[in-house]
Amino acid sequence: VERSRQWYDLVHLAFQTDSTRAISLWLGSQDKPEIQGVNIGHHDASHHGQDPGKLEQLALIEDAEMRVFGEFLDKLKASTEGDSTLLDRSSIFFASNLGNASNHDNMNLPVILAGGGYKHGEFREVPREGINKVPLCNLFVDIAQKMGVETDSFGSSTGRFA
Repeated sequence: VERSRQWYDLVHLAFQTDSTRAISLWLGSQDKPEIQGVNIGHHDASHHGQDPGKLEQLALIEDAEMRVFGEFLDKLKASTEGDSTLLDRSSIFFASNLGNASNHDNMNLPVILAGGGYKHGEFREVPREGINKVPLCNLFVDIAQKMGVETDSFGSSTGRFA
């Protein structure tokens, strides 16, 4: 958790100093986090097999991770750049490649999008199948266009995310 906090501090500094405007950060770890009540690594906890003890530890780990991510967003919101904040001027995409790591299911991916001038504070479930299916790549097209990149497609996109 502390290592994640350090990475977020570096990202904040890079944005604040205008050293870059694009960062890809992977925070995965096989190590046992220093969290009270946790004695296994995140990866082991995520492959819980519905074991109540592992699920409890996974909840503690993910709660700690989300708290540190929230601190990062607060820091971006508190940092001004011109007449807005770094959070307003940034699209922060936080996600996992698995919806259920216990069985390596890549459906129902947890995604958080913060900043970037988007309307926030809501949950959206999008169609996964059929004619109205919305690929995650549609969100990437939308983010790219909001950043001024002239593109109508990315990967398996079918347009912008509405």
